[in-house]
Amino acid sequence: MEERKLLHSFLAKSQDGLPPRRMKDSYIEVLLPLGSEPELREKYLTVQNTVRFGRILEDLDSLGVLVCYMHNKIHSAKTSPLSIVTALVDKIDMCKKSLSPEQDIKFSGHVSWVGKTSMEVKMQMFQAGICKSTHP
Repeated sequence: MEERKLLHSFLAKSQDGLPPRRMKDSYIEVLLPLGSEPELREKYLTVQNTVRFGRILEDLDSLGVLVCYMHNKIHSAKTSPLSIVTALVDKIDMCKKSLSPEQDIKFSGHVSWVGKTSMEVKMQMFQAGICKSTHP
């Protein structure tokens, strides 16, 4: 609890105390090597040998939180004083009905809008021949 109180000192006292941020400051790309790492692929497969979509949604949720932490990074603090949660997913657009368990998947995301107490993250998922876009 003392550590959390110490982290509070890293928070800006007002909006004026925040450094300017750009969308590219929070941009990240992450590769899920389903095709190139068979051991990992097994964790993502159903008994019908299809990709577990729920597992992909968990990864997208984690990516959204990571993007938010990157946007709010305080370089002088080892641990973030913020607690970030996903409130909702606006939309998921899918170009195909299923994912291939034989190909790697690339996730990317960045902060697209920021308010005083909330932010919007835009994420995309790409697999050769398949595209998805989410707006949490």
